[in-house]
Amino acid sequence: MKVVCYLIFFLLSVSSINAQIIRGKVLSKTNLTPLPGANVYWKNENKGTSTNANGQFEMEAIKLPAQLIASFVGFRNDTLRIDDDQIKDVIFYLEESILLKEVEVSAEQSSTFMSMRPAIPIEHITSKELKKAACCNLSESFETNASVDVAVTDAVSGGKKIQMLGLDGIYTQILFENMPFLRGLSSSYGLNFVPGTWVESMQITKGSGSVVNGYESMAGQINIEFLKPEEHEKIFVNLYANHQSRYEANVHLAQKISKKISNLLFLHANTVQSKTDMNQDGFYDMPFSNQLNLFNRWNINTEKWESKSGIKVMWDDRISGQTHFNKNVEQKFQNAYGIGVNNQLAEAFTKNGFLFPNKPNKSIGTIVNGKIHRQEMFFGNRRYSGTEQNVNANLIHQSMLGNTFHTLKLGGSFVFDEYNEKYNDSLFNRTEMVPGTFAEYTYNDEIKFSVVAGIRADWHNLFGFRFTPRLHLKYNILKETILRMSIGRGFRVANLFIENSSVFASARNVIIKTPIMPEDAINTGGSLLHKFTFLGREASFVADYFYTTFLNQVVIDLDYHPQQVWFYNLNGASYSHSTQTEINFFAFEKFEIKMAYKFYSVESTYNGILQAKPLVPKHRILVGFSYTTFNEKWKFDASANYFGKSRLPNTSTNPNVYKRNHYSIPYTLAHLQITKIFKHIETYLGGENLLNFIQPNAIIAPNDPFGNYFDASMMWAPVNGRMVYGGIRFKIK
Repeated sequence: MKVVCYLIFFLLSVSSINAQIIRGKVLSKTNLTPLPGANVYWKNENKGTSTNANGQFEMEAIKLPAQLIASFVGFRNDTLRIDDDQIKDVIFYLEESILLKEVEVSAEQSSTFMSMRPAIPIEHITSKELKKAACCNLSESFETNASVDVAVTDAVSGGKKIQMLGLDGIYTQILFENMPFLRGLSSSYGLNFVPGTWVESMQITKGSGSVVNGYESMAGQINIEFLKPEEHEKIFVNLYANHQSRYEANVHLAQKISKKISNLLFLHANTVQSKTDMNQDGFYDMPFSNQLNLFNRWNINTEKWESKSGIKVMWDDRISGQTHFNKNVEQKFQNAYGIGVNNQLAEAFTKNGFLFPNKPNKSIGTIVNGKIHRQEMFFGNRRYSGTEQNVNANLIHQSMLGNTFHTLKLGGSFVFDEYNEKYNDSLFNRTEMVPGTFAEYTYNDEIKFSVVAGIRADWHNLFGFRFTPRLHLKYNILKETILRMSIGRGFRVANLFIENSSVFASARNVIIKTPIMPEDAINTGGSLLHKFTFLGREASFVADYFYTTFLNQVVIDLDYHPQQVWFYNLNGASYSHSTQTEINFFAFEKFEIKMAYKFYSVESTYNGILQAKPLVPKHRILVGFSYTTFNEKWKFDASANYFGKSRLPNTSTNPNVYKRNHYSIPYTLAHLQITKIFKHIETYLGGENLLNFIQPNAIIAPNDPFGNYFDASMMWAPVNGRMVYGGIRFKIK
């Protein structure tokens, strides 16, 4: 630790000695409002920067006196002479330019990109990327993304979960505009509760995230930004259908009530009435389902106060099972095997920011969100019911220390969780209360070196004090090449049943061996990002490596006995090695190519034996193509995902007919979408799993679902075959 501190001190000292820094801001001359994203650069020099959200900039000075230029789209350039005594408080006042009849500026930019500026590596997924697939819900938003994997939980319920760094999605903190999201009872089916058309963009962070957002991030963070009222069209409609009898409708209604108040109403409904059994195992490939989803959000913006509030209600019901199961008759009155999952969810949030116009680097923010979630499930004769009541509160104070190189965030948080669960005849109830405090310091000269150092101290009413330190470093090797490194700790309390609901879809006896303790992990890693020009167009290359080691983990042991699942605390090693390389470039104008390769080595100790975690392929490859015609009337998007083999759970003591191989087989999924763009309407037609790959023998003993060997949880590939879909988007500005 001393070595790290000395290194940071040395780099800061060198930075301050060798570089004279000029600071200032760029304002509109008409109303004195800041101009974020304005370009500031030295005349006749290849050195410059851009302004932040408050219109401020900092940059390294050259030999003075010299001329400094500020430019912004729609404004006239301004030039100032800078002398040695004028390096602070430089202010540009830009005048709006006289507009010609029409000026169109176009540039090719990747629909996903890594930001060069922050010390924490953030991958941005734009709305352009999200439209490359049908994107009916959040679980289908990552088909063209290499950092996040989506896996099917079982062969009967339609549940999906994400994976990052080769680890289950429960170790990735999912946020909605920096508020906790999709945790607790939402862990298993929550990805299906977020319609894709609601999402404006996503930011993906690998490794430990910011301490400001909580203590639960171990593998990474995914922050979801929903569409904003003040930026949205007045009316937006999206209709979707596929040949497997899935239908969806989305309606967005935006209203600008005044200059300061705006409102956006989201309405969503979907239904699936498919009766397909492509692998002919006697079970429906997709559940019958119905969902209604409503979300209403309000934004208020004044000079000194910003407020964002909203309320969301959702009802989701799905029925599946054997093809002769009667969904209108209770399970106990029939011999067929059935599955039923019902979710009822209500959420509310309010975010308030208090601004200080005379101190643009100072702000105070409050965040409060809460939810009530009820879930009822049955898998054959197994029953589960759960209720979750949750409240999260956060207070954040941000200020500048001396100059904009140094920023400090201080705050406190409080988490309340009450769970009332029943599995068969056993009750599992608990109440968690976690008050905490945090501090995060940021040093950023935007030219060579940046640091984000944070620490949390939280007191858990059931498990005592927990300390969560995290450190992020960024070094600009060259102007377009940066190196990032990070180390951080995270902890979480597991929800055994709902986070492992796939176990319900089997005849395995559930055995909880010891009192379960919180999961605790340390994540270290780094990434190299290089941006370059290829055939005169922008391109990027990124390579990263992350190592996650668990100090404690809840082990889900499927190998000890094929008819049992054991839950117990880790006794030995458990870790994940994740390596990824990715390149994005334009082969020619309007034609973008993305290629990525991932290698996972994920191992844990099962009953004293260190072995690979089941159902996690070591090798994955993604190739994506995107082409837009020159008149931007047609778009073509295609992707292919290759999945290598993965270890399967032990079935050695099963009868021969119910045994499975030790490893799965490699396979490839291919997707294609074509979009036609009119003035107010977009139509799209596409296909998923075009190679029609289906996991063979996905269910063990499908002919005897109430017997000892039934198991529908050993999923490593889809059970749905080729699917063709189409839809229409309509908007009025």
